[in-house]
Amino acid sequence: MPYGVSQNMVEICIRGQIRLLDINEALPVKCKKSDVKEFPRLPIPSSLPKPQFQVKQSYNKTLAPKRAASYFRYIEKSLEELDQEIEYDMDEEDYAWLDIMNERRQEHSHSKVPCEIFEQLMDRFEKESYFESQTSGSVYDPLIDEDAVCCICNDGECSNSNVILFCDMCNLAVHQDCYGVPFIPEGQWLCRRCLNSPSKPVDCVLCPSKAGAFKQTECNRWVHVLCALWVPEVHFSNPVFLEPIDSINEIPAARWKLTCYICRRREGACIQCVRTNCYTAFHVTCAQQAGLHMKIETYQDEAGNSTVKNVAFCDIHTPADSDVTPLIRRVNDESDAEEGKKVKRKSILLDKKLQQKLKKKFSCEAGANAPIVNIPHIKEVGVV
Repeated sequence: MPYGVSQNMVEICIRGQIRLLDINEALPVKCKKSDVKEFPRLPIPSSLPKPQFQVKQSYNKTLAPKRAASYFRYIEKSLEELDQEIEYDMDEEDYAWLDIMNERRQEHSHSKVPCEIFEQLMDRFEKESYFESQTSGSVYDPLIDEDAVCCICNDGECSNSNVILFCDMCNLAVHQDCYGVPFIPEGQWLCRRCLNSPSKPVDCVLCPSKAGAFKQTECNRWVHVLCALWVPEVHFSNPVFLEPIDSINEIPAARWKLTCYICRRREGACIQCVRTNCYTAFHVTCAQQAGLHMKIETYQDEAGNSTVKNVAFCDIHTPADSDVTPLIRRVNDESDAEEGKKVKRKSILLDKKLQQKLKKKFSCEAGANAPIVNIPHIKEVGVV
């Protein structure tokens, strides 16, 4: 059947048989006379009906109800009442964790912890922690910045299927696709660093930066997602969830020996400028902080297959049509050497913003962009 004809046909099933009907043809309807009901026709009025009313002589108006002598008034709770009020509500994770702990307690002949006691303890822990932070002055209240950009792609654009997620502990901003979160989680969302290592700072294997979006490797080490995307030998075991990160051992020894010309450190694995005969090396995170031209381009090879290529330039070889301006600039300084010869030395001029970023990046205090959280562990004491 041609496509144009099939668009005007309707397929129906009558008594187990499939039939095709044309929507443009009239459909005959057969019925018995006994099934047809005749309704009596109402007479058409010759004029509009006139209203009828009656005046009552003995009509008394009802009085409004009397006002009550007392009024409802909101009274704020006292500090003693607020202290006794429990505001913590258990969720599914709390129920599952409490079941596991009660099973362990039964193995050691301990009594079970009821849900009411658990909520009371958690409510007390949260309030005491908040009061302590208020008195010590170390209040950490992360605010969501509407103009925040993804720390991986450095872009603030988002869509319904690729929104920017914020970590509830460190306020890290990442795209769903950039960090490998295919579905928007319900309730609290924590990045992998805050989920697996909330109280211990982590170090990236490929760069000296301690801040950013981390994921774990197969051997439980930590690597920036940005570094894993740009170092050519590194890959992701699962391309959807972007974890774990593997192929760290396939990085050649020569890459580990490169020195970053921005931070001037020989630490981690650097990438190099793609310009021919340019061997300038830099860390991926240093290049992002310095505003270097870094683009992921898609092109077709000779066979017609689409291929993705990472393109990164140093500050000298930045393309003229680039939409970024590097915060670092290298100039040639000529100084007289021995025998009257001029020797060209390259000095680096850093922008003030980049200097502050590098100081914050490698400082111990700002190394972890999340507060240090001490997680208490309840020791099980045997019954004497």
